[in-house]
Amino acid sequence: MAKKKRKYYSGKELLYRRQLERQQAEEEEKTNNIRIRQLHQINASSRAVGWAKQKMREGKNNDCISD
Repeated sequence: MAKKKRKYYSGKELLYRRQLERQQAEEEEKTNNIRIRQLHQINASSRAVGWAKQKMREGKNNDCISD
């Protein structure tokens, strides 16, 4: 099997590549944080809807007529 030649980068190119990788990682982290925040909001709102439905059910009393 032939050995793969390793590519060597110049100092400036290496710095540029590292900076680009760091920026991409930061953007990905921001995107993940936004998704997590949205998921938490959805979960909280669905819990609130569930609580509201439960309160409505508890408030209904079909057995008697209220005056």
